[in-house]
Amino acid sequence: MEFLRSLLEWVVSLLGPFVAPDWSALIKLIPLGVLLLVVAFYGWVFWRFRRAGPRRIGMPIRKPQVPSGIHLPGPSLAPFLISAASAALFFSVALGGPALAVAGILFVLSLVAWGREAVREYDTLGAGSAMALHVDDATATTAPSGPPEGVHLPPPSLLPLLVSAGSAVMLFGVAVGLEFALLGTLMTALALIGWLLDAGREYRATAEADATGHLVNPTPRKTPTIAIALFSLLFVFFAGSQAGIIGGGEASPSPSGGPVACAEGGDATITMCAELVAFNSESITVTAGAPFTIRFVNYDAGIPHNVAIHEDTGTGPEVYLGEIFNGVDERIYDVPALTAGKTYVYICTVHPNMLGTIILQ
Repeated sequence: MEFLRSLLEWVVSLLGPFVAPDWSALIKLIPLGVLLLVVAFYGWVFWRFRRAGPRRIGMPIRKPQVPSGIHLPGPSLAPFLISAASAALFFSVALGGPALAVAGILFVLSLVAWGREAVREYDTLGAGSAMALHVDDATATTAPSGPPEGVHLPPPSLLPLLVSAGSAVMLFGVAVGLEFALLGTLMTALALIGWLLDAGREYRATAEADATGHLVNPTPRKTPTIAIALFSLLFVFFAGSQAGIIGGGEASPSPSGGPVACAEGGDATITMCAELVAFNSESITVTAGAPFTIRFVNYDAGIPHNVAIHEDTGTGPEVYLGEIFNGVDERIYDVPALTAGKTYVYICTVHPNMLGTIILQ
């Protein structure tokens, strides 16, 4: 009996970490797990490289040849510009103010430039233009309108780009407002449906070729210019409405009925404001050991903000969580007393880059 009891205790001790794991310890192991995945990936790449066959180091470089009727897209700086603009946009989120606006404009311009190249490439391929297709025969009078007979190449498509744009608008709307979230969801759904229809068309063409031995490449679809223009106009309309540019830009009334203004006054201990996804001050001073009130004014039209107080850092223990609400509006927060000798910071729960320090006196 004692042996069975010892065996059962041993089994329970083995299963214990899986049944009731120490989550705090597991969370601390996440960086190590990510590091192991990265090392494993590069190890797999190196292993594939070693098995790739003989090297061409030292061999003469041959000029690449493009067969007649095969189109290869020309070089483009657009991917580099998009990457640089994306890095500037993410970096400027922490800076806020004019830097965020400038980075956003550069990002949009980079997307427009890449979009123009994609549309031009798409339409030229669909038309079979001689500018898009390399023709070796100088005496040829007509340019081929597709790949050589018997060679299957999927037609060009803007749908991957449109799915990415719709997903970006949808995620942007999660932080900014319901209108953008619904618009992005509709854009993504329509683009995915179109992509699914194209995939079905490709599948049927390949299945028919397997059955008949005759391969017909599907004709590229026309650029959805009307849909792109319509969704772009809706995006601009929603952005203009939330910013007050379209439909009037006057401030909304506060819950008390008076106009919203970022100025000291009333019974609140402190008045704080948020504008252009940033707090108006990097620190506030309050009395230690005494409760206080914050009058928080959100100037960002349609963008949700709040004030949350944490110990030590923005990810430390939460001391107070204020109501999240869209601007332009204001709220009064009743904050409990803060203990002297500790460090406190205030952040916006929706936008953690909005961060400030609380000074106790």
